[in-house]
Amino acid sequence: MSYLSVVRNLLLAVACLALLAGCSISYSSGKSSDSSVSSFSSGGGDTKKVDEEAGNYVDDVASATKMFVSQGGNDEGFQRNIAFIAGKHGITAWGNDDSTFMAMGKGLKQSGIKEDRISTLPYFSTITEGHNYEMLMKGYKE
Repeated sequence: MSYLSVVRNLLLAVACLALLAGCSISYSSGKSSDSSVSSFSSGGGDTKKVDEEAGNYVDDVASATKMFVSQGGNDEGFQRNIAFIAGKHGITAWGNDDSTFMAMGKGLKQSGIKEDRISTLPYFSTITEGHNYEMLMKGYKE
């Protein structure tokens, strides 16, 4: 078996394992860092690019939330997936990032989940109070 065949088979196996584990694999250009614009720019940066990078993170989290709701995953798998996406965008503390919860709210809205049903869903039933829930609802209502 050639080296390329081994590599191709290994990549295929990794992709299959990621799908079985409930991971979301998506392409996003650039690297996001935080929900605030100032954390994306290091002085003199292109504001349009910064906004695009932040938007990529929000879109990825919203998509992962839609998939979680539609496929009925578990809390731990969902949180691992969000952590993976956050890490890919350079965010280390997604649980403290307002844009994460706003994006989740956006994903719930896109999924067609009724507002009164959010608090009954896995994972979301654990954050029905406090700042993160406020951000979730803000994203849902935008």
